[in-house]
Amino acid sequence: MSVAAWRTVSRRPLAIILVLGISFMIVAPLLRRYHRASAALAAGASIVLGLAIVGLGHSDPRIGQAAIEANRRSYLAMLVCELPVLVLALISWKYFKWAFWLGWAINVLFALFLAIIVVWLEFFWHW
Repeated sequence: MSVAAWRTVSRRPLAIILVLGISFMIVAPLLRRYHRASAALAAGASIVLGLAIVGLGHSDPRIGQAAIEANRRSYLAMLVCELPVLVLALISWKYFKWAFWLGWAINVLFALFLAIIVVWLEFFWHW
């Protein structure tokens, strides 16, 4: 399998992993009854952080310098948004319950931002 084919195949699992991580964090408040809400928020944030780290570490030089820089900025924004969510989820696990809601709110804003980008690229971006 060539490198180009591997890059094409590897993007779909990354998108599925991103959706899985975001969905863990979105449904985390439903798990408060079972005292697993902070664990779900931390798991989702760590999945998205791992995805951002993998994205920062692997860039394809064939797409051009401007695209590499745009991808790097996107992954850094993802890292900046999700690192506080992970820290707040870990704090709320044992100590402060308000930290869970603050982390969850940050995550919901990040998920809305991603949804707006997807809608914009899918329906309004014309090549």
